[in-house]
Amino acid sequence: MPFTLPDHVDVSPKTLQEIAERHGLGGVCIERLPETGIFNAIYRLGDGTILRIPRNHPTFIQAARNEAVAVPAAVAAGVRTPHLLAFDDSLDLLPVPYTVYERVPGRPLEALNLDPADAAEVWREHGRNLALAHLGVPVAGGIATLPVKRPDPDPCGLLAERVAEGWLSPLDARWLADWLDRLAPAALAPTPTRFLHGDTQATNLMVTPGPLRYQAVIDWGSAAVGDVALDFAGLPLRAVPSMLAGHREATPLDGDATAEARILWRHLQLAIWTLPRGASPGLSWAERPLPMLLEVLRFFLEPPDDRWHALGPVKGGQHVEA
Repeated sequence: MPFTLPDHVDVSPKTLQEIAERHGLGGVCIERLPETGIFNAIYRLGDGTILRIPRNHPTFIQAARNEAVAVPAAVAAGVRTPHLLAFDDSLDLLPVPYTVYERVPGRPLEALNLDPADAAEVWREHGRNLALAHLGVPVAGGIATLPVKRPDPDPCGLLAERVAEGWLSPLDARWLADWLDRLAPAALAPTPTRFLHGDTQATNLMVTPGPLRYQAVIDWGSAAVGDVALDFAGLPLRAVPSMLAGHREATPLDGDATAEARILWRHLQLAIWTLPRGASPGLSWAERPLPMLLEVLRFFLEPPDDRWHALGPVKGGQHVEA
């Protein structure tokens, strides 16, 4: 699966100043910030404002439009996330729409390179925060127009492709297929459709270090509707129990008894789906397939409780007992 990104939009200093002036920020210092995701170029406009310019491709342009729908709804539900100050799709200054946000102090969690155990309270608070979105934003009006997120493609169907491509041996594929077959009844059962952030990864969690504190979730370009379990992907599996605990403090997940199985299915599915990316220098943890797959296996060396233990890997069609 080739993974070639379109180039960022070439934006001159003059155009950046015109954008700043349009939004009442004329004369401020403008700085290009390091990229934490793959969708947008990020600029700081003065001290309190962020400009996001998507790559010139329909996928990334649609993500900017999704943000314009999702962010006001999330803010109204009390979710800790930066306010959207402007969405400009006039295309008179740029060939793509752009968004302007208030700036949240802090750094992306991923920049701190912390083990999930060392950031457990951050993940717990993030679970509480996302519960506000899942519970408090009705799937109606503009939210109902967001993409429907599903755990596609079927990972069992992908296994034969990965064998043919040389990523897995038939033995590996059979072992993974046995595991997925055990998870399938829970993973594929229908669940209520909820509002989702859609991209819960450490690059999108803003924190302040020393002491470590959760500030907000950013980047709603992948906002969607679907099973809430899908909002527990893109993070190390060892962080999931903390995030689940926080969410359950606010409200149980839909189909709470099978939540862990649905989440695990998604983690395995993403790892198998993205394997052909291979080495992915410069991308975030959640965009790299081998770390995702290793993380799942690492997690089951010491599953945190009986519910997770029962979902662990299989050997010869039987669950491996510790």
